[in-house]
Amino acid sequence: MSAREYLVQNGVPAEVVGGNSDGAMSWGMGRGGGIYEVVLGAKSDAELANYLLEQWASEPMELEGELDDLAEPDLSVLDPELAPDCPECQSSLPLDASLQACPACGSAVDVAALIVETHGPEALHDCYDAAPSISELASVEPCGACGGPIGERGVCAWCGRRDRRP
Repeated sequence: MSAREYLVQNGVPAEVVGGNSDGAMSWGMGRGGGIYEVVLGAKSDAELANYLLEQWASEPMELEGELDDLAEPDLSVLDPELAPDCPECQSSLPLDASLQACPACGSAVDVAALIVETHGPEALHDCYDAAPSISELASVEPCGACGGPIGERGVCAWCGRRDRRP
């Protein structure tokens, strides 16, 4: 999704699809359990797309904090009824992905993993920042470093840099 958004932001129409692209120029990437490709709107955009993606790949990504902290789901957006029980003492756990031990008994817990075990991975869908649409990207203040969209948390969706503007 980031590669596609980078191309679109730089004027190259592109979409993310699964499977083969029937000979269209594509930039393959693994995501989840399958192969997804960024497919261009026209073959004439291939040279520019390759140049942009090479430039994008060579830019260092700067992340503040640990990568695991940035990937942590925001469980507070879930219905409280999805809160799992502690596997040891059966007390209800708070919807907090950073929780590492049950408040009641102290046993090790992974709240997000327990939700996935009980309700499936789709239960966490709303817990992650969604990729912005093209119209949303057009209204977003661009990152000063790469021109990518700055998310609600002040971090660029493309390069991972934190926006330092006041």
